[in-house]
Amino acid sequence: MKESSYAHSIQIDPDKCVGCSHCMRVCSTQAIRIADGYARIQSERCIDCGECFRVCPQRAIYARHDGLSSLPSGHCKIALVPSVFVGQFSTEYSATQVLNAVKQIGFDEVFEVEQAVDFMKEAYRSEAETNPLRPLISSYCPAIVRLIQVQYPSLTGQIMRLKAPHDIAALYLRKSKEAEGLDPQKLTIYYVTPCAAKIAAARAPVGETESPIDATVDMTVVYNRAAATLYGRKKKGLRKTCADMDPDSVNWSLSGTEKKYFPGRCLAIDGMDNVIEFLEKLESGHISDIDFLEMRACDQGCAGGVLCPGNRFLAVERLEHRQKRLQKLKEANRGKVKNPLMEYREILHTMSGVSPVYPRAGLLLDQDMEKALIKLQRIERMMTCFPGFDCGACGAPGCRNLAEDIVKNRASISHCVFVQRVMEKNSKLSPDQAFVIIEKIWGKGRLDKYMHKK
Repeated sequence: MKESSYAHSIQIDPDKCVGCSHCMRVCSTQAIRIADGYARIQSERCIDCGECFRVCPQRAIYARHDGLSSLPSGHCKIALVPSVFVGQFSTEYSATQVLNAVKQIGFDEVFEVEQAVDFMKEAYRSEAETNPLRPLISSYCPAIVRLIQVQYPSLTGQIMRLKAPHDIAALYLRKSKEAEGLDPQKLTIYYVTPCAAKIAAARAPVGETESPIDATVDMTVVYNRAAATLYGRKKKGLRKTCADMDPDSVNWSLSGTEKKYFPGRCLAIDGMDNVIEFLEKLESGHISDIDFLEMRACDQGCAGGVLCPGNRFLAVERLEHRQKRLQKLKEANRGKVKNPLMEYREILHTMSGVSPVYPRAGLLLDQDMEKALIKLQRIERMMTCFPGFDCGACGAPGCRNLAEDIVKNRASISHCVFVQRVMEKNSKLSPDQAFVIIEKIWGKGRLDKYMHKK
């Protein structure tokens, strides 16, 4: 268990947070607690899936990114744009028009991430032939990789050790610009990201010492700027004349495309709840005879990313429409695809692998195994004292989470409101002391305002 420090994109603004606990209740890894009246994230548990971002009614949760203001002067600035970004716009705008609008924001070049998918297809075939582990789990979605690290550590060895397409695209850009004579120190690559997990992956990639991407930008920010350029300035004729990637490559980020390029029995699962349900069965041995699992944290894949500004179903429909256009273009060019990235396939094959993925060390109860077992026994004993309602009144999502926090000296047994009543009955705790504990969790004056209303 080597990973012990974590960089996160998801952040909480305490000035906006009111401690409503919506985020705590939807967190898939039980990473959020309520203390002093507002939500706090336990770094070792957070996987940056962004489910808390979706449900926060106060907009107190945000995804920290580098932003467009960090564009350096004097550098060759390249925007890496996923196809799902093009899917945010109506089909009356071609992909060429959309990418040109992104360029006008302040970039020197714009490169579509999915041009790396032609390389990924070859890499998948090679992985299927050389890696005997089954099932192999796709490493495409960084939230899924981190979920397995946190909740299913026994499955970490089955995660495919391949870089994601945006990393492959960034490596290609670095090699191609270096071949053109550009100083590597003068090249800055920005990734326009549909989710917070990919921001975290760019800052602290799993299985890599550093990411080939220099910075990330929230897709909504780029969309707003590009839309301002596009709307009302429609120009005909800005369309590709030859296909620069296979037609189905544009749908790689959507659920169900990736599995087509791995032989054998393959399944595609999207949505965090569905993924967790399946991984539970897989880890317990109730599911077998599967060769490959394509898993995405978001419904419909990256089209449902938390930073995508548009409707995910419309985005899927638009990308499918674009795939048909590319197919016609490919047929018009006699099946030829001119993808410049594939000229670097040999170099990229030597750079596409990553190190093994390990469980998160920060989840250990103790580095000393004997002490960890003792703490585990304490947790089991405490569970007999708690009612098992998982009400969340203690500021933790469930009774077991509170027990774990207690053995880690992050909480006390009196945080449970039901235990408080027993302690009051046995004169171990006064009502005033119980009230102080409640205020420590939910904030001072939290209960007073309801009395004032009355």
